[in-house]
Amino acid sequence: MSLWATALSAPGPWVLFTAPVLVGIGFLCLRRHHHLGVLLIMFACLLAVQTTLRGTARGTDEVTEVEGMVVGHSQPGASGWSRLTLLTSTGVTEVLSPSVPPDGSHVSLRTEALDDIRLSNADPKVLRAPNRLWQWRGDLRMQLRLDSLASGHSGGALLPGLVVGDTAPQDARMKDDMRVVSLTHISAVSGSNVTIVSLGAGLVAGLCRAGPRTRVAVGVLTCVGYVFVVGFEPSAIRAAGMAIAVALVFLRGGGISPVAAMSSTVCLLLSLVPVLATSVGFVLSVVSTAAIMFVVPIVLRRLRLHLSMVPAIVISALIVPLVAQLACTPVLVAIDPRIGLWSVAANALAAPAVLPATILGFLSLVCGGLGLVGVPGLLWCAGLPAWLGSLCAWWIVAVARVCANLPGAALDWPPPPWGTMAAVGLLAVLTVGMWLIVRRKLWGVPVIVLCICLTALIIVVGRTKPPGNDWLVMVCDVGQGSATLINLGEGRGLVVDTGKDPKPVDVCLDEGGIEDFDLVISHFDADHSAGYAGTTWSRNLRPLWVSADVGGGEEGRSIVEDTGAEVVPTTRGQTFDAGGARVEVLWPPQTVQERDPSAEGTEVRNENSLVLRVDQEGLSYLVPGDIGEDEQFLLAQSLEAVDVLIAPHHGSSDLSEDFFTAAGARLGVISVGENSYGHPTPQAQRAFGPVPVLRTDLCGTIAVYADARYSTGRHCDRAPGWMPG
Repeated sequence: MSLWATALSAPGPWVLFTAPVLVGIGFLCLRRHHHLGVLLIMFACLLAVQTTLRGTARGTDEVTEVEGMVVGHSQPGASGWSRLTLLTSTGVTEVLSPSVPPDGSHVSLRTEALDDIRLSNADPKVLRAPNRLWQWRGDLRMQLRLDSLASGHSGGALLPGLVVGDTAPQDARMKDDMRVVSLTHISAVSGSNVTIVSLGAGLVAGLCRAGPRTRVAVGVLTCVGYVFVVGFEPSAIRAAGMAIAVALVFLRGGGISPVAAMSSTVCLLLSLVPVLATSVGFVLSVVSTAAIMFVVPIVLRRLRLHLSMVPAIVISALIVPLVAQLACTPVLVAIDPRIGLWSVAANALAAPAVLPATILGFLSLVCGGLGLVGVPGLLWCAGLPAWLGSLCAWWIVAVARVCANLPGAALDWPPPPWGTMAAVGLLAVLTVGMWLIVRRKLWGVPVIVLCICLTALIIVVGRTKPPGNDWLVMVCDVGQGSATLINLGEGRGLVVDTGKDPKPVDVCLDEGGIEDFDLVISHFDADHSAGYAGTTWSRNLRPLWVSADVGGGEEGRSIVEDTGAEVVPTTRGQTFDAGGARVEVLWPPQTVQERDPSAEGTEVRNENSLVLRVDQEGLSYLVPGDIGEDEQFLLAQSLEAVDVLIAPHHGSSDLSEDFFTAAGARLGVISVGENSYGHPTPQAQRAFGPVPVLRTDLCGTIAVYADARYSTGRHCDRAPGWMPG
């Protein structure tokens, strides 16, 4: 815990001066308190290593050149940036980069400090291409992907991620389904996958009558080679550390305490790779592994005595995921304040398929690797185990898909810190109740019932309130982004923008009961368009409306390729009737791009935003995208008053007060989430005047009805939000 605390607090180099003091105290304690002395000496040594490596990895606060070899990378996020893991002369350095060079490349980047990592605003400069070994690794990963995808179903997209961490073939819906039912550890390489491979190699060596040391050596070397293929990013290092700890315990045949092996592994990992201290995956691995080592053996022994008629494998299949899930719940709700009723069931149902899928995928990997170096026939043979492994992976995807769509798959939970504290408290109460039952104490039953009732009470009180059936327009809570739904009746709707992530807009469409819709993209910034995939899950997309200035752009073509939608270019002055809603396009004029055909960047994207005025059943409202002060001022000259105004650009200070005055809205809405831009600004909130102003980050999804009445997804204090000037 001390090593973890120092890694999180990230003290300066002055901590190194405490190491000699701790060592001295440790030597003084050796005679009378031997264990305490050894502990202090070891802690001082590990602390010195951790501080040194953290300092060299972060570097100076100045802009410096970093040279090293790319040994791993994360998948690009919605912004297109990736986290590169570089092996430099001073250790391992994490760099946030706008592009990803091939693994094994020697690169040079001009970087600056960003928290615990480095940031490069320019693409890496490749100094030397990957050697043959790294090229073979890249070809091997691609071969496994092709063999898996040849199966033609969703399991083929999951298998490369499960075996070598290649998550690129997985679509957004698959990732979200896996996340909702706590199966994310399967969608990419986890400690269990690496453990299966390393233990399997060690057991094969045991069948060949190898001794304990040989078994351990084979398991560890296999683990190291496997991690080389996977990549040396922090998640793989964490998985390898846990796998080696398990291999030492089981392959050696006794003599090593599982708890000691796990604790030693955690200490070494935190010392050598301090950035793991802030890794959620690392925290979950440690918590779940500790719970399985400490709690599961005790519970299994007790249950086997009282449930002797039930096979041990059935008890284990239920208890292991249950204990791991309960132990991880406080961490999970701190990341995403939701809990799922079906997570344990999903893990129990998916667990039997993980072992064969991993083994078959690894066999395909071995055959493909040997085939790539010239062994005849093996490259062709790699397809069969990949096909069989994909079939096992299909079962995992099917379990995730079904469980994620069951009622109660994602129940609201209070956000941190209160939600985390509540989860810890309820977990403690549940632990007491289970312990009393195991000890044959009847008091355990009411304690568990009390825990269940308290959990249900928290869920009911904190749940998101659905909108009424007669809603006309809904501003979705999609975080820092925009998504607006227009109700056209009978399950039809008009969706204006989608936010950045697919899941929030999917949830919003479900709440609104929209099954058939037209999609309008105001402009192609990620926080308005990147979540489009979530709108199409189990729904019918018809035309795609975009500005005529960008209708033929790359972003629009990408959506068309994915969805098959027909693009309808629009420009200022157009009006169309959409199921009783009259929609008028107020901006942009088609001449924006003609003024500067080579213009690029966020500013032009914002000034190209579609601005829509909608009149529907006596309610009028403006959906203005991200237009700035100049565009707002021009529109204000001819703007007619509306009932509801959605703030342009999430409440940015780039505004024209004339625009807000001309709109004369009776209700203001700001679509905003957690951000570093200062949105919404006090200036933007005051610009609405003396009317209620609702924010999605405080009130959740906002539904507006006739006569500008409204309801919010959750209670928000001081919902009017008006800030007097």
